[in-house]
Amino acid sequence: MTQFYLSPSSLSLRQYELILSAANSFGWTATWTWARESFRPEVIFKKDPLTKALRGISSADIFIAYLPGTGSTCIEIGMAYTLCEELFLVARNPVHFTQTGLADAYLSALPGIKRVCCETSEIPAMLQKEYFHLIDPV
Repeated sequence: MTQFYLSPSSLSLRQYELILSAANSFGWTATWTWARESFRPEVIFKKDPLTKALRGISSADIFIAYLPGTGSTCIEIGMAYTLCEELFLVARNPVHFTQTGLADAYLSALPGIKRVCCETSEIPAMLQKEYFHLIDPV
């Protein structure tokens, strides 16, 4: 069974829940889901949710993040690069996949990261296209 972690970066609660629902429909299981109240910045940076998120990332097969994200998104991506088999980064604008400094070189330079440009509403279709082999047959 494929396990995934979805970063809440740059996503509204509605977008987050839509992508979670789509991935669940593929037969995938989320390793950690951020609660509704977590979409407030004062909650995201508390130690307990970040510790649980790290556990979620470390047990995921696929890490999904929508860019540009936040400072914590960069930390999540760095952890996921070393802990997950697949990184799926999505951005509306391809400029987010160009290196603008050493701090975000992984966005353009590191190998093995899937980078896709699309709207958030298209993420489920892109996941289906890129990871068709991991979708459980109905």
